[in-house]
Amino acid sequence: MHVLIVEDDPLFVETLETFLEGKGCKTTVTSHFEAAKESLIQSSFDFILLNSPLSSEDGTDVISFIKSLSHKVPLMIVTEDNNQIRMSEAFEKGADDFLSKPFNVNLLWQKIQRCRRFYDKEIELEQQTEKFEKLLSKQKREEDLARHVYEHVAALSTTETEFVDAYIQSSSSFNGDAFICDTAPNGNRFVILADATGHGLAAAICILPLLVTIRAMIRKGLSLAHIVHEANKKLTLELPDDKFVALIAVEINFNKQTLQLFNGGMPDVISLRTDKTLRLYSSASMALGILEPEDFDPAILTLNTLSIRNLFFFSDGLIEQPTPEGDPFGMRRLLEIFNHYNYEEPLVKLIVNEFSAFNGLTELVDDLSMCDLQIHALMDAHLCRKKQALSAKQGKITATLDITGELIASTDIIACLDSIMRSADMMGDMRQRAFTVFAELISNGVDHGILNLDSTLKNDFAGFAEYLQLREERLGSISENEKLSMTFSYSPKTAEIDFEIVDSGKGFDLNKKKIIRDGALSGRGLELIQKLSKSVDIIAPGNRTIVKLKRN
Repeated sequence: MHVLIVEDDPLFVETLETFLEGKGCKTTVTSHFEAAKESLIQSSFDFILLNSPLSSEDGTDVISFIKSLSHKVPLMIVTEDNNQIRMSEAFEKGADDFLSKPFNVNLLWQKIQRCRRFYDKEIELEQQTEKFEKLLSKQKREEDLARHVYEHVAALSTTETEFVDAYIQSSSSFNGDAFICDTAPNGNRFVILADATGHGLAAAICILPLLVTIRAMIRKGLSLAHIVHEANKKLTLELPDDKFVALIAVEINFNKQTLQLFNGGMPDVISLRTDKTLRLYSSASMALGILEPEDFDPAILTLNTLSIRNLFFFSDGLIEQPTPEGDPFGMRRLLEIFNHYNYEEPLVKLIVNEFSAFNGLTELVDDLSMCDLQIHALMDAHLCRKKQALSAKQGKITATLDITGELIASTDIIACLDSIMRSADMMGDMRQRAFTVFAELISNGVDHGILNLDSTLKNDFAGFAEYLQLREERLGSISENEKLSMTFSYSPKTAEIDFEIVDSGKGFDLNKKKIIRDGALSGRGLELIQKLSKSVDIIAPGNRTIVKLKRN
């Protein structure tokens, strides 16, 4: 410890120096205040002993100077003045302690040690506080960046809002619930609500890759079964064992007037039917990210849209939110709202108001999300748009596309054709029907023609995973001799599309009749193509198909 002694009594100084050096201290002595200031400027000290008459202006000046230093130094006044008022003033100026002469040097040492320990702890606390503030600042910057990315991705996931009323409220800075509403190129509407384990940043990190993946698969025109299987596979591979994502997903097929419903680990879906009765659809599948792909069965339901007015689904943050007394909002309370619903105000608004009145100012224990899918209104709006006339343009587009070898696996063929249709301003029902037909024909040509996959594997959702696994394996070993050829022609004036596709497979028996059982997921591709097309011709040996589509 380096001690500065400001003292003009040589005998007293000698006593202090001898004692302090015996305690292992280094000492510097000045006899007046100006010299003390110079020493403080030139050197750093760990302690200061100041002999100062409490009434001295110079002494007060030195105290102020010492306290203005960038580094904190404990200061003890050694004085013969016992005036308590002036002592109090010295403490107000910044003195840390004092001793009245004469004093015991051992008492002096105890006071020096106590003051030094106090200052050391104070300095350590300031350093820890500064370090903590820097850490908080860094964390805030990182959270702000993460929140910006999350909110941007989440915003992109909702492109369609007509007759889809959603509400999401986070219980912390980050939301572990996510909502997706998007229309596939074939015109099918996807509405998805996901709830990751827990809440906050950890839950949001689990949700973010799922949002990007599902959105990309919807834009590719993949089916709900395909999307759910791939999402489960991705989460199983990427999430820790204790993390998973509960999910409700709906795919509305306007042409078939049906919807497919997947409920994996979420609360019951409530269907408000056209006859004003309620029907509940419980979770029939595990949440995503728990089971291996080969063990995962999504148990997707297919429902007729004609009997459904509203489809309402939500995360468990709604029914599990408790009052301070521990009473949860509960499913019974929610069903009571439905039983008394008079259709005069939006359903989500009504439930949010009821929930807010129930919850008061209590903080959310989990993220809260809900969605009212107005099926009846959506179907009516689709039929109205379908009847709108489109102005015919002059001209014609013809495109030929040949793909061989490994590029068959890596090329997004359907997206190429859809890009041509978009460039010709072919919008609405005709483009959606064409996309569906092209997707079926290309899938048939690649999967069953070139890859020789058996479609009966897809007859149930459990076999769907095996089908996808075989498809991935065979796509990785396509021969250079394999080929897929397509010709596309569109005439706006006649509102017709001619499409021909030829694959290098062996074809199939045109006279062989397939027995398709109820609930099967495959075998209806040709039936769908014939329903959506004006004409369908399959040329022997079955690997060449010509279709004609015309605007309704």
